[in-house]
Amino acid sequence: MATQRKHKRRSPRQKGRFFRLYILLSALLIAAAVVAGSVVFFRAHDFVVEGNERYSAEELLEASGIQEGENLLLIPCAEIAGRMERELPYLRQVTVSIWPPERVILRVEETQPAAVVDSGGTLWYIDSEGKLLERASESGGLTEVSGLTLLSPSEGTQLAVSEEEDLKARALLALLTALEEHDMISNAQSVDLTSSSTVVMRYDGRLTVRMGLGDDFDYDVKMLQSVLTEYIDVNWAEDDTGTLDMTQEEGEAVLSRDD
Repeated sequence: MATQRKHKRRSPRQKGRFFRLYILLSALLIAAAVVAGSVVFFRAHDFVVEGNERYSAEELLEASGIQEGENLLLIPCAEIAGRMERELPYLRQVTVSIWPPERVILRVEETQPAAVVDSGGTLWYIDSEGKLLERASESGGLTEVSGLTLLSPSEGTQLAVSEEEDLKARALLALLTALEEHDMISNAQSVDLTSSSTVVMRYDGRLTVRMGLGDDFDYDVKMLQSVLTEYIDVNWAEDDTGTLDMTQEEGEAVLSRDD
C-alpha cells in the first residue's frame, strides 16, 4: 500500500517572516557592496581650491591634512574647516566639500586687516570682526586704535579685553563694520577709546569726530558721510580742519571749524 505524504502549507505569517528576512539580508549585502566599493573607488585624487589670494593652494591643502588617496567618505569636513580657520588667521570661512568618486573642493573666504590695535606698545592687525590676524611692526596705513588692552593675544583668536573694556571693544567693532560697509574705512586714521564714554576718531586728516560709546555707529557714519559731501566739501577750504560732535543730546550733530 502506497504511503501518502502530507505537505504542510506555510501560513501567511511564516511567509511574511521569510520575506522580511530576505529583505534584511539583501539590504546587508547591498550595504556591504557599497562599503566595499567606497573603499576601492571613493578616493581623494582630484583637489580643487577656490577663493584664495593670500594663501597658495599648496598651503591650504597642506593645512587641511587631507591625503592623496584618502577615503572620501571618512573625511571630517566640518572639523577640517574649523581647524583651518584657527590655524590660518587670514581665513574668514572655509567650506570643505567632497564630490565622489575622487574630488575634494576647498572653498575659502579670506579676511583683510581693518585696523591696528596698540596694546601696551605691541601692535596687532585685526579685521572688522575682531579676529587677531598677526603681530605688526607698523600701522601699515590702517586705522590706528588706542585705549584697549588685549588679554592673551595670539594669531587667529578673537579680540579679548577685560570686562571694564568690553563696551569699548564692541563699539570699535561696530564702528569698523559701519566704516567698511560704507567704503569709508580707508580715510579713518585713528580711533581713540581712552574715554569711558566717548569714541574719538580722526578722519581724512581734517576732521575730529566725537561719538558716544553706545551709539548706533551705522547712523553716525551715515551722518559723517552726509556732512562731508553736503557741507564740508562744498564750504570748507582744502586745508580747513574742525570737529564733528555727535555726543549731543537727541542725536544732534554739531560741526565746528577750527580758527
